[in-house]
Amino acid sequence: MYVLGLYSIESCRRSNFSVHAITLVLGFFFVLVAITLFGYVSVDQRIGRGYLALGCLFSLPLLLINHWFIYHKYRIAPERIAFVAESVEELAEYERMKRLSPAGLHVAGRISVNQVDDKSHDWLGRLKHVQSTIRQHKINCVVFADDRMEDPEARTFLRQLRYLGITCRTPITICENYLHYVPLHLVTIKWLMYSESFYRDLYFGKLKRLFDVLTAIILLFVLSPFFLIGIVIVGVFSSDGPVFFTQERVGRFGKKFKIYKLRSMRTDAEKSGPVWSSATSDSRVFLGGAFLRRYRIDEIPQLFNVIRGDMSFVGPRPERPEFVAKLADELPYYDERHMIHPGLTGWAQVCYPYGSSVGDAKCKLEYDLYYLKHASVIFDLLILLDTIRVVLLGGVKRDKIQRYSEEVGLADKPLF
Repeated sequence: MYVLGLYSIESCRRSNFSVHAITLVLGFFFVLVAITLFGYVSVDQRIGRGYLALGCLFSLPLLLINHWFIYHKYRIAPERIAFVAESVEELAEYERMKRLSPAGLHVAGRISVNQVDDKSHDWLGRLKHVQSTIRQHKINCVVFADDRMEDPEARTFLRQLRYLGITCRTPITICENYLHYVPLHLVTIKWLMYSESFYRDLYFGKLKRLFDVLTAIILLFVLSPFFLIGIVIVGVFSSDGPVFFTQERVGRFGKKFKIYKLRSMRTDAEKSGPVWSSATSDSRVFLGGAFLRRYRIDEIPQLFNVIRGDMSFVGPRPERPEFVAKLADELPYYDERHMIHPGLTGWAQVCYPYGSSVGDAKCKLEYDLYYLKHASVIFDLLILLDTIRVVLLGGVKRDKIQRYSEEVGLADKPLF
């Protein structure tokens, strides 16, 4: 169900639940067929037809009911938030969140600190009367910028809210919870430093390497038929060059390494210098190479990089030194993504499509920073399942992306 996207944010944005239900039923019967076939392979594990029928009779309706609640819960009971917004910067954040309106979130209005008798339809009142405002408008959460805690007048009321049990969050926390990335203009050194945790340190220090090696070995075995198909495609459509190619990339702490891939471009692809690839529309990709790139077959040899320890299985995409140098100058906190090993797949790769501009790199960095804070075994496993869906669909669709931050001057700015 997860691979089919039935637990994704996009599923909650569908206007019709019937599409969601049809997808669920198809997935259910696919699993039913798989279980039945497995019974013929291993007779000892075969489930009796009567038990199988009873299981379907009870489980399918329960699944449909459960997914009806999952699908509609954000519409039935969205979290109502009020923004403390008075300065120019705070009003800009308020307008961004109101315009985006993520699934499960309702922006009820804004609260001012000193401003009185605002005639705007979305003005809820002053911060000094916040308790009555919360009761009147049924507010679940008050959102305010970190800087407001430096304001003596606002700090008193905001501290009272915390001790009254009212949920208080910052805009970046709202983005983490509902958008699953962190807008770069909201990231601070303080946020980066306080994103550490004991469990995350344990995972990066001990468990992740074990997870990487075991997963890479299993996938090399499972994907070996596709690997061989990829080798044949390169040999047939571009026999004038090598099957594999290596390229220098930047790894953890800025250490450079050689990455392995199946060649999907012409041998003279970079005769004019380095160019940032933009998926299958790249004119340098030979016939057949587009297929390898679309379904990520060209990246299977990177599993050897994972086993060697150059890469992790899940992490930020490794970039070339030439690109890293320029992006580090253009984007703040870009070097943070080098605090961990780069990955064969990652949160940015499954949430955002291929890009060829600085704006695209900025968007992917926002997903990478989110991953740095929330990385765990469970999150990595979910990313692997997301990767299966993305590969089967041939990539992430750009029109499915909702963005909180604005790409000021970066969206169309090419890297080279």
